[in-house]
Amino acid sequence: MRHTQKADKVFFVEDVLSLKDFEAVADEFNPLHNHWSFTKSEQKGQAPAFGHLAESRGGLSLGECQKFIEIGVKLNLATQKILGRRTRLVRINTNIQFPGQESNFHVDSSPEMRWWTFVLFANMGWDAEWGGEIIINTKGRDYLGLPFLPNCGVLFDGSLPHKGSAPNRLCMTHRQSVAFSFEFKAPEGAALEI
Repeated sequence: MRHTQKADKVFFVEDVLSLKDFEAVADEFNPLHNHWSFTKSEQKGQAPAFGHLAESRGGLSLGECQKFIEIGVKLNLATQKILGRRTRLVRINTNIQFPGQESNFHVDSSPEMRWWTFVLFANMGWDAEWGGEIIINTKGRDYLGLPFLPNCGVLFDGSLPHKGSAPNRLCMTHRQSVAFSFEFKAPEGAALEI
């Protein structure tokens, strides 16, 4: 795993997982190998929701997907190494976007929550000409676009506005990613700071 700081509080990470782990994550999106189903819904007046995987049998929630939890634990250690701070996994979200299914800029946390997001690009194969980059508003009118590349990801402050771009019309498949959110874990009696 290699990382490069691209902006203040934004890191691009390459070779995130072993091939075995990366294939296991990609397999979670394949309905032939699991019991998840693709859903997309929003309430009246809400911005369109991302498509995501949901439990189709009832009972369990996506947060109980053992494979994603195992990967989240590994990414928590990587996040701690990059940031030099103790963190803990607090949320796992999946995202599936089809060509033309653009998303809005959003944040994953408030500055007070101090969450960091690690978005793992989960397609086994991808051509950069298909789009799908992540765009982060680093400050004011400064935007940073980072390519959607297999087994790569972006670690960033969750309070930064960001969006995953949809695949373009050249793409004949969907874009899939998993976002892991981590919060800083302060030592007992210590003040929390970034």
